[in-house]
Amino acid sequence: MPDELPSPEEIEAARTPAGGWKRDQLAAWGVPWPQPKGWKDELTKRWKDAKQDG
Repeated sequence: MPDELPSPEEIEAARTPAGGWKRDQLAAWGVPWPQPKGWKDELTKRWKDAKQDG
């Protein structure tokens, strides 16, 4: 995973007009293509854990 994880708001803001995410954006976040089920929840959990740790 990258050092800088996106917040849940950043994840939603990166949606395309069609409602998905671009492959290069997912790659920047460390998400493989095709994205696995639960990838947003996993990123959100890691972001929250990192925020709590300081």
